[in-house]
Amino acid sequence: MFNATPMGLAEDDPLPVPGELLDPSMFVGDVIAGHGVTPLLIAAHSAGCKTANGIQMVDAVQEMMLDFLLR
Repeated sequence: MFNATPMGLAEDDPLPVPGELLDPSMFVGDVIAGHGVTPLLIAAHSAGCKTANGIQMVDAVQEMMLDFLLR
């Protein structure tokens, strides 16, 4: 499950999905970069999910983005 919405930018934002839907078998990514561990990622960790934050996700695809833009 990935959050690609702006939900999580503001401290009082609700989770993009109800926390009780998170399951340890899920991988949860939150593309909000520069905010560290977001409330969604905190809920995912609590549910036993593996996670990635926005910075980790940008790092993982940065070279592919450059290749695409420089073609």
